[in-house]
Amino acid sequence: MKNKISFFITVITLSVIFNLLTQSSSEAAATGCVKTDDGTAIKVTAQANMFVLAGTSTDVDQCSQEPDEYKVKFYKVALCTADPYKGAADPDFSSCSDIFNNTDGVDKIIKPNTETNLLEGDLVLPRGTYPYLVVMVNNHLNIKHKQKYVLASDGTTDATFFGNSSGSGTYCWTIPAVTTYTNYIADGNGNNWPTSYNSAHGVTLLESGAGTTNARLKCGDVNAANMDFATEIIDDLANDPDIEDFQAKFDYYDAETETGVTGIEIAQNLLQDNNVTLATTGDNAKRLLSHFKYTSPVVISGNTVGFKMRFSTYSAVSIDMSSQTVEEVFSMWGAKVGADPFMVQVQTKERRSRRGRTGDWR
Repeated sequence: MKNKISFFITVITLSVIFNLLTQSSSEAAATGCVKTDDGTAIKVTAQANMFVLAGTSTDVDQCSQEPDEYKVKFYKVALCTADPYKGAADPDFSSCSDIFNNTDGVDKIIKPNTETNLLEGDLVLPRGTYPYLVVMVNNHLNIKHKQKYVLASDGTTDATFFGNSSGSGTYCWTIPAVTTYTNYIADGNGNNWPTSYNSAHGVTLLESGAGTTNARLKCGDVNAANMDFATEIIDDLANDPDIEDFQAKFDYYDAETETGVTGIEIAQNLLQDNNVTLATTGDNAKRLLSHFKYTSPVVISGNTVGFKMRFSTYSAVSIDMSSQTVEEVFSMWGAKVGADPFMVQVQTKERRSRRGRTGDWR
């Protein structure tokens, strides 16, 4: 009996600080829009659907990109031996071992190719096999991004976009503005949120679209000194919020098409700010809980000496544009940026010999 108890309470201390980093994927280009050969500018055509999805002939008015900076408030990260996702019921964390848990939340900025520490010090985890990971964040996601645009006709001529208040040019960039995934504002009209939404979330939701009032991006011909974080709230998980009731769950799906990462399925919940209970309205939906199911489970053994999480953000910003024609004059506008899903991969490193040599990250 003594040996059996010891087996279950044995833990390991990982010698490498837990890190966040973004990764690139060979499939990233296939999920974005057509760009110049050097990847610095997106090609556009002066029409309502100004972008073309890479590898297709499909014209669209939004384009997925990797943001310059992605700021997220983390509340909980945990590995689980059983599936904590329960659909329209509260998630079950009883099989989960916390990597990070802070009821007040901690803001972290994720940048491409940059490691960011989430933990200060070593990480202690029980040995075991973990097919599941949960990541709980504030559903107010913050994005900072600047993008250049050129005409598709020759791939070099500067395109012209118009932005908020005044100004136009070949670049558009983010400024402080709060929008929603559903594009709803809080005026109580039609499908929009009730006016109580703003006070419940401590924000003022803004419309987005064409025109100097509704364009939420700044545009110009030079680097933006006033670039700042825009906020997108993931406010509803319904497939079609215009015809469906509020949903606090989105069932597992293979996100390879959207993120380029294979072997991982993702499901999501919206939670209340007690970090446990499923949201019932837009007003009390304050947390976004992402569930990751791995084809190859994470294994923590007595030889595990390193642990990393890789956040794939290459398609985590949706650049949404709009257009209008006034007195036969056509113009393109920087409507807003939206938040798309991020994917999380876990890597571990094993000790290979008694001399302390370690293997590669896997």
